Amino acid sequence: MQLTGWHRLSAGLRAASLRLAGLLLICLFHHALFSQDPGRKISLGVKRMPLSEVLEQISGKGDIRFSYSSHVIPVHQEISYTCKDKRISEVLNEILGSLGIEWLLVENQIVLKLLTPAGQVENSIKVRQPQVYAISGYLHDSLTGEALIGANIMVRKLGKGTTTNEYGFYSLSLPSGSHEVEFSFLGFREAISSLNLMKDTLISPDLQEASVGMREVVIRARDNPQLPAVNQPGDFNFSGATLERLPGFAGDVDVLKALQLLPGIRTFGDGSSLYYVRGGNNDQNLLMIDEAPIYNPSHLFGFYSVLAPDAVNDMEIYKGDFPARYGGRASSVINITAREGNMKRFSFGGNLGPYASSLTVEGPIVKDKASFIVSGRLSTLNWLNYLVDDAGSFDLYFFDINAKINVKPTRKDRIFFTFFTGRDQFNRFTNSVYRTYGISWDNMAATLRWNHLFNPKLFSNTTLNFSNYDYSLFLSSDHKSYWQSSIGSITLKSDFTWFLNPSNTLRAGFAVSRYHSNPGNISQEGEEEQLEVREVSEYTSMEYLIYLSNEQKIGNRLSLQYGIRLPVWQNFGPSSIYFFDPNFNVIDTVQVGKNTSYDVFFSPEPRVSLGFALNKSSSLKASYSRTTQFIQQLSTATGPFTSLEVWVPVGQNIQPLKTDQVTLGYFLKFASSNLYFSAEAFYKYFRDHIDYTDHANLLYNPLLEGELRFGNAWSYGLEVMLQKPVGKLSGWIGYTWSRAMTETAGVNAGDPYPASFDSPHNLCMYLSYDTRKRWSFSANWVFMTGNPITSPVGFYLYNGSTLPLYGAKNNDRLPDYHRLDLSVVYRLNKPDARFRHNLAITLYNAYGKANPFSVSFNKYQDGQGNFVVPSNLEGDYELVPTMISVAGIIPSLNYQFKF
Repeated sequence: MQLTGWHRLSAGLRAASLRLAGLLLICLFHHALFSQDPGRKISLGVKRMPLSEVLEQISGKGDIRFSYSSHVIPVHQEISYTCKDKRISEVLNEILGSLGIEWLLVENQIVLKLLTPAGQVENSIKVRQPQVYAISGYLHDSLTGEALIGANIMVRKLGKGTTTNEYGFYSLSLPSGSHEVEFSFLGFREAISSLNLMKDTLISPDLQEASVGMREVVIRARDNPQLPAVNQPGDFNFSGATLERLPGFAGDVDVLKALQLLPGIRTFGDGSSLYYVRGGNNDQNLLMIDEAPIYNPSHLFGFYSVLAPDAVNDMEIYKGDFPARYGGRASSVINITAREGNMKRFSFGGNLGPYASSLTVEGPIVKDKASFIVSGRLSTLNWLNYLVDDAGSFDLYFFDINAKINVKPTRKDRIFFTFFTGRDQFNRFTNSVYRTYGISWDNMAATLRWNHLFNPKLFSNTTLNFSNYDYSLFLSSDHKSYWQSSIGSITLKSDFTWFLNPSNTLRAGFAVSRYHSNPGNISQEGEEEQLEVREVSEYTSMEYLIYLSNEQKIGNRLSLQYGIRLPVWQNFGPSSIYFFDPNFNVIDTVQVGKNTSYDVFFSPEPRVSLGFALNKSSSLKASYSRTTQFIQQLSTATGPFTSLEVWVPVGQNIQPLKTDQVTLGYFLKFASSNLYFSAEAFYKYFRDHIDYTDHANLLYNPLLEGELRFGNAWSYGLEVMLQKPVGKLSGWIGYTWSRAMTETAGVNAGDPYPASFDSPHNLCMYLSYDTRKRWSFSANWVFMTGNPITSPVGFYLYNGSTLPLYGAKNNDRLPDYHRLDLSVVYRLNKPDARFRHNLAITLYNAYGKANPFSVSFNKYQDGQGNFVVPSNLEGDYELVPTMISVAGIIPSLNYQFKF
């Protein structure tokens, strides 16, 4: 939308958001607001329990709601009281009367207040308003100094707690007095700190890792497991320990392959790094390493990802309601936090395998003050040349390097520098009818971050990041002539977190980004035959952003997260702008000079989510969010090889993609069996969704914007998950039923059709069994409905050949996809040994399922059983559908070590 119309849109969005929030509140609290009955009878038995917890028990048993100020009412006063089948009014009189507290029924809630001195009873006590102070600090691994992300901080007596953020920092406000604070993290021993809180206090304990083999496998929602689950839907984390236990590919744990084990996220299939989240296209997912975007996360055409597992500390996944600080993509945000390096001692580790090997070195620069980590990985694939008839006909390799430096200049400051680079290259040494001689693609990203603690309640993070991706298609044997596309960005951003009080956490920030994309141009050198050169305009854009959000707890049951994100997108020259008529013929061209602004877009993005705790083990969640995507990838490819990418921003002919998503979820913890269950329904609607004309030409085409068509899309579904995170046997099972549909004028006769990644049924299972001694076993199984394809509805004869006749788009499907991966690990060391090493045997696609990714209808079978593409020769050919699959059984034996 152009800037001139944003006022009307903003007003409409505000009104819609308010109506939605009001409706949800009415639905959630209708029963609670109209059921206050002090005459109801209850039974109660408490001993030395704080008044706040006693009131919570009365509230739960009597289905009533209290309203009071914890600064005025002595909520920490310990109460001992027993009754059976007594009216709530009598119970309140007996408990509150001795404390000089009176209660009133006002507007369907019970209001508590202190009696005035003249009205106090004889045995009443004088209450002094307690002071409130903050405890804050960082949680670290005692062996490495690594930040513990998502660790729990809990004061059970008060029923208050919080979790550490992505930097391991926490802040919790408590009343003055004596407290026991519990610090816990899965796979680590719990630490308890006793303190007499009389001022703001810094507590930064180091947690000790549990015994080898005891670290649990878990994907966790961003909820404190000690409290009712009341945060936003569609939000999960993979810890580094979890990733280590997954079977992975060829003995190498793959971050992106782990995603397909979550409900709501599906992969394209074998040999692909593409993934689709809740009906969104693959370019609608933002993947970041320490906040720097990665535009192509694939190695080896998608069999590996560029993210070295040894360098990963935590992976945060948002597929529902994004926090206001995240945006830029329409379907998901995945932020990977890289490891910081060991601050205690030098160590190294590695993974030696037949397809790729890696080595990681880390240690302190200054003990407990600064550390580093460097992780490198290199493919070992050229031995595959000897398995083909034409040995030496190709050269295939990839590498990546991850590095990070972590410095603590003061107690209130942290500085991080992260660097990543990776490269893939595939060279062919034979002539090609397509006149191409190889391909390569490169990723590079870097991040400089500064954390500063202004005071125990105000935390800031300032980031400068850079990212660039290049793809080259070589057109000459000496690689001096090539087609190249690229996209790059640089961003300066600052985020502030204000832990205002136990009930409110405010976040605000701003960002400025510059983008540059080359949709594909040819560079020619050397003496080989020259090609005709056409210039395709490159794009330069700026994005400006501010956001504000609040995480608010209302009482013991309700939590709210609400915010607004305000992005502005601006394009700059030099560029050529083409104007098209209704038939998409060029009618005018405008040349824009360097640094001249020619398009501005503004799209406010409201976000709101609500959580309601039904009890201590179950909760309901609901959310609404709007997201806007200003830069999109153009591709008509349906194969798994994902490197050919053209990125273009919004402009005269491309409107921003806007997505509205509504979710509703139910979450349950089975206290007696350590099982967690979740069910979440969603509906998404996409406006100005990109589609393509038939036989669209997107490669080296100055008029590529004329190949695009725009329509609407929608998706909906239900995701369920059952998880057992602890014990020798652990794992989860997830199922998703969903649909993804598209409707575009001029495509498929304007009728709706399934998106190419529509998959109604998805089932994923992961199991891990650890003997706690030497052996551990893991397996995952994935099932997906086959991808939609367009198959012929008939055939006709032309010049003696049988040719297919196509009808509706995506009218058929590939066979269903399913795959089993197995892994067995044998630990060679004793449990407490400093040098840890093991052997890992993995089977990818263990039962050898041939999962096709494409079907061709233009081949016939000759007398020798060979499939041949028919030419224009006379004759009668009967076409035979042929399918192409990527991988059979892929075994691997790896030696893994760490010292």
